[in-house]
Order: sequence, then structure tokens, then C-alpha cells
Amino acid sequence: MKTSVVMATYNGEKYLEEQLDTIRLQTHKVDEVIICDDRSSDQTVELVKNYILQYGMQDSWQIVVNEKNLGYANNFNKVTLLASGDIIFFSDQDDLWELDKVQKMTEIMESHSDCMVLCTDYEPFYTGEKTPRAPQKVLDRMPNNSVLEKITLKPKSVYIGALGCCMCVRRDFYHAIKEYWFDDWAQDDRMWRLAQCADGCYILHCNLLKHRIHDNNTSTYGKYHTIEKRAQLFDAMLNADIVMEKMLSDNHADRGKKTIMKRHIQMMKRRIDLLSSRRIIKSIPLLAFLKYYQEVKSYFVEIYLVLKNY
Repeated sequence: MKTSVVMATYNGEKYLEEQLDTIRLQTHKVDEVIICDDRSSDQTVELVKNYILQYGMQDSWQIVVNEKNLGYANNFNKVTLLASGDIIFFSDQDDLWELDKVQKMTEIMESHSDCMVLCTDYEPFYTGEKTPRAPQKVLDRMPNNSVLEKITLKPKSVYIGALGCCMCVRRDFYHAIKEYWFDDWAQDDRMWRLAQCADGCYILHCNLLKHRIHDNNTSTYGKYHTIEKRAQLFDAMLNADIVMEKMLSDNHADRGKKTIMKRHIQMMKRRIDLLSSRRIIKSIPLLAFLKYYQEVKSYFVEIYLVLKNY
């Protein structure tokens, strides 16, 4: 199977070359690497161009520079649609891949024809003394025991359980779900959710990359602890829930899955209403939806935010 790696870059010169090395040196040689730069103001583009020339990879590696800034999510969508590989791997600009990452993930995709999106565990490492640490609950769900787990749609599995840099996707599946898209929907969340709608989401519990966590990560932990940020997140989550419901309906999914998404949508609308109205009484009906929360403590966090901003 032909393999592609796609990367969306933006002002990434600081750590980029280390990441490129780990892609170039994979035990399973990558057939195609496409990097899409979102109008970087540093030397990212020049670094990539020189890197490609240095190793004579003009036939298999390329960099595309956007005419205008698209933003992280839309830039990733653009570069993924350019890829021609049967399996497409998502790459951040600042991690370090284990050298057998592509080999191990490709073997799983080849042996499991129902696997549309494959995720892996990762090992975090931190740049900067004040960088937030990954929560223990996140580390606990990555046992690194080589078990292959299939993720089936449940009330809590809707919430993303892997990073985009740990994912690969079948190209045919990616193109088949093009209609299920809205602007600025993060690539990793989209893949995680829609693969479950197709009964094709898996996690290989192996640490196949070192994920660099620093102040500029898009995945920095603990950034939704204000009403404004949380409401913005919930709007995106509601849109994603609605798209999932549509995909399940279009594909005649069973009633149980449709019910899960219907209840998720009801819950998200009520959570948004609670935050926007800042009326604590609106938290009471949400008690009936606690099983659909990622964590019960989120219910109390939102009550606290409402009381704090009343």
C-alpha cells in the first residue's frame, strides 16, 4: 500500500528538522510527503526546501505555500486532499516519530480491512519549565501494551481519545466523508468521530512517537477554563455532534447509535444555554445527561463558572 505523510506547518522552524529526520528515516520508507505551509513568517519554508534538496527527495517530497492563511484545521484538510497514498499519516511539525511508526501502523491497516482510522499511544515530553503537564487521566489511557483496541460508539467515546499526530486514515475513507465537514473542525476530532460512525476506529496501544508539549501547542491542556473559551468549544462540539447524527442517518445506523447522538446534541445545547444565560437554574435539567459528559466534574466546573461570572 502506498503511504503518504501530510504536515501543516506554521512558524515551525525551531523543531521542524528533527521531525523531518524521523519521517525520512522510517523503516518503512514513506512514498510521499506533502507539507503545506500557512504563510509562515519565519524560515520554515526555506528550511523545508533546503532539506528536500539536501537529501535529493524532490520526486517524493514537496512543500506547498498557501496564498492566504487558512488556519490550522483548514490547512490540514487542504494538504490531506492533496495526498495520493492509500494510507495517509498526519504529522505535526514538532514531534519525534519512532522509526518503525509507519511500518507498524501500515501492517495493522493491511491486516484489518475495516480499519478506517488508526490511532496510537504516545510518550509526552516537555519543552519549557512552565509548560502544562499532560493530565494523569490522559496518560492512564495509553498503556503501551501493544493491544489493538476497537473504539465503538458510546456516550463517552464521542470525546476524542487520541491526537491527530498519532493517526493515519485510509484515503478512500477520507474522500468519502468530504461532505461531512465544516470550517475550522480540527482534523483529529473529525477523524475520531466519523470513523466511529463507520465502525472503523482503532487504537494500537504502542508509544509510536514522542509528542512535544510546549506553550504554543494547539493541544495545550487547561485552556477552556473560562466561559468564553468553553462556549466556543461547545459550539464546535455541537456542530460535530450534528454532523455525526447526519452521517449515522445517511448510513442507516442502528437505533442505539442514533439515540446516543440525539442525547449528545440535547446535552450540548443545554450546556451552551447554561453558559450563555448564566442562570444557574438551567444546570438542573443537565443532571439527566451526566452519563453523556466526558467527566462528571465538568458539570460542576460549569456551575462554578456561571456563579463566578453571574
